[in-house]
Amino acid sequence: MKTIWQVADETKQMKRTSGLIAVGASALTYLIAVTQRSTMGSASLAAADRFHTNAEQLASLAVLQIFVYALMQVPVGFLLDRFGARALLLFGAFTMASGQIVVAFSVSLDQAIIGRLLVGLGDAFTFISMIRVINGWYSGRKASQLQQWLGNLGQLGQVLSAVPFATFLALTDWQTAFLGVSAASVFAGLLVVVAVRNERLPTGERPSALSFANMRTQFSMNMANAGTRFAFWVHFSTQSAATVFALLWGFPFLERAEAIDKPLASALISSMVFVGIAAGLFYGWLCGAKPHLRYRLVVSVAFTISAAWAIVLLWPGVAPLWMLATLVAVLGGAGPASMIAFDFSKAYTPIQRLGSANGIVNIGGFLATLTTMFLVGVALDLLHTFRLSVLPAGSAPPDLYDLTSFRIAMWIQIAVVLLGLLGLRREHAILKNFEPASFNAEGQVVQ
Repeated sequence: MKTIWQVADETKQMKRTSGLIAVGASALTYLIAVTQRSTMGSASLAAADRFHTNAEQLASLAVLQIFVYALMQVPVGFLLDRFGARALLLFGAFTMASGQIVVAFSVSLDQAIIGRLLVGLGDAFTFISMIRVINGWYSGRKASQLQQWLGNLGQLGQVLSAVPFATFLALTDWQTAFLGVSAASVFAGLLVVVAVRNERLPTGERPSALSFANMRTQFSMNMANAGTRFAFWVHFSTQSAATVFALLWGFPFLERAEAIDKPLASALISSMVFVGIAAGLFYGWLCGAKPHLRYRLVVSVAFTISAAWAIVLLWPGVAPLWMLATLVAVLGGAGPASMIAFDFSKAYTPIQRLGSANGIVNIGGFLATLTTMFLVGVALDLLHTFRLSVLPAGSAPPDLYDLTSFRIAMWIQIAVVLLGLLGLRREHAILKNFEPASFNAEGQVVQ
């Protein structure tokens, strides 16, 4: 007969195994979601040829996708607190699969936009659900490290879209390539059904009912929380530059403006992920061991992004390869810094409303991303139109994506990063007067 200690040890081991399986499956689902998200970046020039688009229209494919993602973060956060991560991961996977099917059969830009809207909608349900699974099964330093490590490992999806997907698209055709990534999302949904289990709330009670009044109350509580607002600006300041480069403007900038061969451009963009994984290991250690340095790290990353881009844009002529590689490395290290936002969020928010708080936080980086994506596209079109209007008779028209235009348009992203730093500084001045809160089982602050 087993002793009570043996039963307790077996129960603890079963719980540990269940947590590892649930977190691992949700992380793989997130990796596949990042692949879905970034396929259009790898296919941007193919999309321009297929749908006969200009820069602004091409940007709309990515911008509207990110807009839906950002718009859904708050409602998804409420749904997450009410129904748990498993249901939302499942919905997200199958919605992305359906969106890629629409893109696969699209013959016009309008049809492709509908498909990418569905991809953005499904994507919106995935990341913060993975974060909720992590914080449901783990806490403290372990949760901080897992958020960093798995969030950055998920960015390997960019490699899958930049290399295997781009190669598959070149070897086959548009329809076959996008149906292939749709099948991967179906697989993710089936994995969620089999492997993901929600955490149990500390009280064992069901969350409060999903109603407009409760949503409004939670939203007000989260927005009144200086920790939530500070985390929003952390995400805003550090995520957008890397995402803009990886999802849309990186390939045109490297291939057309800097005259880099496509295989090398793919390798450079893919290397961002590996730099990010290495940086994420360091950030995860720092968040757990030296949390008082997190703010300085975030500010340093944001200034480094701005400086790296300024040097490349001010360089006379085509930038040397080592400089472009340095820029890509800086961007690769910047993306993982945005995960620090969720470390601040969990320190100041009870788990009962962590989903809705993280929904607000996650809007930050994607709001900056879609703003930058769209304004860069508009700037490229305006510059191209102006240069055509002053072109001497008989001269060859300039390329829409040439270096001269990109040199001006890309300053927009530096302005967006600096705007984020202003918001970050303001909220930090408020937050530094507070200590991270402790919460009881009902989510109330323990004095």
